Amino acid sequence: MTRPIQKVLFIEPRSPREHIFSRVAIPRLGSLLLGTILKQQGMAVKVVIEEISAPDYATLDFQPDLVCISSISSTAPRTYELADFYRRQGLPVVLGGAHPSFLPLEGLEHADYVVCGEGDEALPELLNVLTHGGNLAEIPNLCYRDGDTIHQNPWRPFLGDLDSLPIPDYGLIHGWKARNRRGVVSIATSRGCPFNCSFCSVIMMFGRKHRVTSIDRVIAEIRQNGLQARHIFFCDDNFTADRQRTKELCERIIAEGLKIEWSAQVRVESAKDPELLELMAKSGCYIVFVGLESINPATLKAYNKSQTVEGIKDCVTNFHQYGIKVHGMFVFGSEEDHYQVIRDTVKVSRQLDLDSLQYLILTPLPGTPYYQEMEAQNRIICRDWSQYDGHHTVFQPRQFTPYELQMETTRAMKKFYSWTSVIKRLIARDLFFAKMKAYGRIILWKATLKRNNYFQQLQERLFTQAQQWRQWLPQKGRNPRVGIPGDVWNLCTWETGPKEFLVKFLERLGVEVVQETSPERPESAALPAVQLVRSEIARLQEQADLILVPLWHGLGGAAQKIKDLHQEFTQETMARLLAVEFSRESFYNACMELGLCFHTRLKLIRRVYFQTLAEVGTPV
Repeated sequence: MTRPIQKVLFIEPRSPREHIFSRVAIPRLGSLLLGTILKQQGMAVKVVIEEISAPDYATLDFQPDLVCISSISSTAPRTYELADFYRRQGLPVVLGGAHPSFLPLEGLEHADYVVCGEGDEALPELLNVLTHGGNLAEIPNLCYRDGDTIHQNPWRPFLGDLDSLPIPDYGLIHGWKARNRRGVVSIATSRGCPFNCSFCSVIMMFGRKHRVTSIDRVIAEIRQNGLQARHIFFCDDNFTADRQRTKELCERIIAEGLKIEWSAQVRVESAKDPELLELMAKSGCYIVFVGLESINPATLKAYNKSQTVEGIKDCVTNFHQYGIKVHGMFVFGSEEDHYQVIRDTVKVSRQLDLDSLQYLILTPLPGTPYYQEMEAQNRIICRDWSQYDGHHTVFQPRQFTPYELQMETTRAMKKFYSWTSVIKRLIARDLFFAKMKAYGRIILWKATLKRNNYFQQLQERLFTQAQQWRQWLPQKGRNPRVGIPGDVWNLCTWETGPKEFLVKFLERLGVEVVQETSPERPESAALPAVQLVRSEIARLQEQADLILVPLWHGLGGAAQKIKDLHQEFTQETMARLLAVEFSRESFYNACMELGLCFHTRLKLIRRVYFQTLAEVGTPV
């Protein structure tokens, strides 16, 4: 059944909350470029970028025949809200962007079609079939529902000739004329990235091959769009991936007398080339956005970042020598990170004199290797996509509790965006960054004032269980006693290092550990481990306040064994029986949760943990 498509509405949903760049709206190009393609094919198009101007859709002076909504993970809830709104009106909805590309089945719960990956060819082909008829199965990159059957067509090869794409028409943006000379335009000069950062979805979305537009095409786009705005953001994932080409572009900008101010995303190693830096500065580069990621060498290795800490320091220094501002981006929460790494990063950031920065929390975005890893290990703790903005802990870190990672990152941001730093920028007459730092401080103040609900959820998740266990401990007068069945170590596969660490950790917290072992009897040697543990628990009832059953990678497999144990004892005894799972990935979290039984101060427990770790001298 065909349906003539003459008017198409594109929507880029707004971010779920304020961020450091909220007042400097940088348009994403996906919807705008696709809208321009359809306009050239004779369709009426409007593009709404909610960060620029969000209309009342019920009274919008544009009645579409089809609605296309682009989504990243953090805007997915808003995307689904808009999609449901238009589908209730009987309009077909198409979803695109990174999030639906990697979770198309989820997208189809709210839309009629999902265009995966690059949509430059797939979307026009879809509209042609909807208007004139044809076979949807012949459109690569398309995911759609046919009755109760879902079809996921294979992805097509990445577009080779980027010059074949039109220059985006900013006049299609709702409310754009009001910003125009005060606004920021985005210009893409390439797609794809030759690198392989584990937390990035660019390779899956656009490929590893670095595809570029011609210099002539970039210059034409600067003349058509860039000169009409205050600032140009070259939105390539890595603007200096081909340094020679970047130099040629800068030389053309200078030679043609184009007076522009621009910024771009670059990697640390680009600052090693003095000729490149000089040309960038002369051609109007105001600021670069650099993925510094971490000052921890082990973390850089884990992120697959081929850079060093010294290289990071040299990078910032070199850009500053050429008068180019630096916005640094650090990512906290890798397997190698712990609280001291964050605190050391704050010190280094101040020494580097970064102009602005973001301390981001490692986020397992769909489509990334890191997402697949966290899914496989069952470490994702939040499925609310609005929290997937790089500012919320949505997985279980290895050497933080989720609450700690959240609060340490917030603390780090407050340290950098301090009122003292604002005053220093004012004294230096750097008004732009004085305003930015002041705005950053205000955002953090608002977040604290509102007592972010998600922060509270993480806190309750950590403290609630410990508070229940604490009721069984003596209030004062003596140290708490924790009983551990001696044969529990045989119930699951425990290693010597973690076993020794756990006992020492409890003892250093002031806990008296009582280990009850079954009597050496010939007949007991043949008994199953669970029966030995059962008898040991029975004897520990009078000796210990709490009875700990530590299970190594085995809470799931040992669930029935624990249920069997529950049937043997009174309700009071079972309330005091703590079955705690330990593994390589969750060891720290389990220790923190256990430690909160005996002390309410998380900082003290954390200090004892790392002191014990140094004393035992074995990784856990």
